[in-house]
Amino acid sequence: MSNLDFSETGRSELPIPSLKIAVEGCCHGSLEVIYNTLEKTCESRGWTVASLDFLIICGDFQAIRNERDLNCMSVPRRYRNIGDFHRYYSGERKAPVLTLVIGGNHEASNYLSELYYGGWLAPNIYYMGAVNVLRYGPLRIAGLSGIFNNADYRKPHHERLPYDRNEIRSVFHVRECDISKLLQLHFPVDIGISHDWPRRVEWFGDYQKLFTDRPSFLESAKMDHLGSAPAEQVMNLLRPKYWFSGHMHVKYSAVVQHKRHVVEDIFKDLALSDELLAQLPKSMFRASPKEKKSASKSIPPNIKNTVTHFLALDKPGLNREFLELLEVDSCSNDGNISTKPYMQRTPEGKFALHYDEEWLSILRSCDKAPFIENASADEELENLHWIETNISAKGLLKVPENFEKHAPIYDPEDKVDANEQPCEFPNVQTEEFCRMLQIQNEFSVVENGMEGDDYIVFE
Repeated sequence: MSNLDFSETGRSELPIPSLKIAVEGCCHGSLEVIYNTLEKTCESRGWTVASLDFLIICGDFQAIRNERDLNCMSVPRRYRNIGDFHRYYSGERKAPVLTLVIGGNHEASNYLSELYYGGWLAPNIYYMGAVNVLRYGPLRIAGLSGIFNNADYRKPHHERLPYDRNEIRSVFHVRECDISKLLQLHFPVDIGISHDWPRRVEWFGDYQKLFTDRPSFLESAKMDHLGSAPAEQVMNLLRPKYWFSGHMHVKYSAVVQHKRHVVEDIFKDLALSDELLAQLPKSMFRASPKEKKSASKSIPPNIKNTVTHFLALDKPGLNREFLELLEVDSCSNDGNISTKPYMQRTPEGKFALHYDEEWLSILRSCDKAPFIENASADEELENLHWIETNISAKGLLKVPENFEKHAPIYDPEDKVDANEQPCEFPNVQTEEFCRMLQIQNEFSVVENGMEGDDYIVFE
């Protein structure tokens, strides 16, 4: 029998502390601007960067190590910019605060693909992978990278270097095989992060001002295409206390009131004008057969939160609202939480990033069958027991600081063709993670796929 305890029984009498965090919208390769703005913003509030627990960046991070990485990013050539991440990758600079990153639709996709399960992009900068759930002290954080594209949603991750013109755009598209893992969670998540907004979240804020400022958003909303349907599905099931996004380059907040049961008509309790209602498609007021099937999945009994605070932020720039400081707390109180390894403070008084036990058990269960949706109680218990015995009991839940430089660092003297892509690099972090979980590394570099300094050019 596993000793893992995710339940809320036996509540600890010790108060769970609020944490100080920062949230940033899209990075667009402007780390120095973000960190400098963060310092000034903290000073204006009487905080310090050192007092922050972590910074969240909601995609379009652009972890570009060199010019060949730049050629793996889906962006018109006239907008390509090497940015300043390479200085953090090389060790010339170090992030002043733990920085948690998800991917967007303008990324050095080759580098992010090396870290499918998550990993350090540079010291103190952690990419959450395609999907992930991590622990930081009392907080449970779920991250979802990429953007939704219906045409690619049910496809596997088939893109490998060198990317052709289609793959360089599809590689960052959200996949159902990843979303299905998040939908297997049974226990509360405090923070959800996605690049594009959860679909329909716009209706829970000041949508009139949003549509006045951005008329094109109204046209997308009227077609029910403004946000991501998978992100909406995850948010409605997991009901985190906070959800952060980027992508739309505008600051926007909303408060989503969840029902204890899933209703088809999400607009039932919203005060929409008759004029606006007449412009919306009837399909928005009733669930499709697939949505009904998804909605029939009951909310796990341990998930009791009823309100999600949504915040989207802009990209760096003059007079742009791209950074926010927040004090956040957990929406749950796990039994005996003070004894959990992720609750132990570092010598600096902070918490360390930890893997999540339930998430690791889901990854193991999906190793050979990525679409397992309803594992039996015995199977779940077996996987949790394996995690406890082979990882938790061995002190392996703490995310190791195992970053290594393995790709060339940007050299302005290096002349690179505009179409030249790098070869695949094996990433030791992914290899060690898969070895720890005893799962297949589907993203390992193919035999003889990398030799010396050979690079591949596509026309």
